[in-house]
Amino acid sequence: MKKFLIIISIVLLTLLTACNSSSKVVDDYDTSQLSADFGGNESYVIGANAKGMPIFKNHKKALQQAQVDYKKGFAATAKEYDLKPISQKNYKDYKTLAWQLETKDETVVQQGVMISKFLDIYENSFE
Repeated sequence: MKKFLIIISIVLLTLLTACNSSSKVVDDYDTSQLSADFGGNESYVIGANAKGMPIFKNHKKALQQAQVDYKKGFAATAKEYDLKPISQKNYKDYKTLAWQLETKDETVVQQGVMISKFLDIYENSFE
């Protein structure tokens, strides 16, 4: 029984460490490789996680800023696809749907595209 508990503890610790390393910036990231430029706002500072994937240095702050910068796009996505306000539970729905907005308002369309690009990086903190 003791062996079993030790093995389970090691497995859980390994999983927690692996999950946690995805959300930590461990290196710089060459942002010229990205398909989107989020401007010079400090909320959008990007680094690389342990897997070399781009992540926002502060994903919570970045999401808050994105909700301000792309307010119309988030609202249109929520309305068109009957979504609740964006959260860590439903951001994948927004990522999948925001770039597909059907409207003649070009600003909203562009914001939808930027939301999807933003969330493509945002999700790297959790995978």
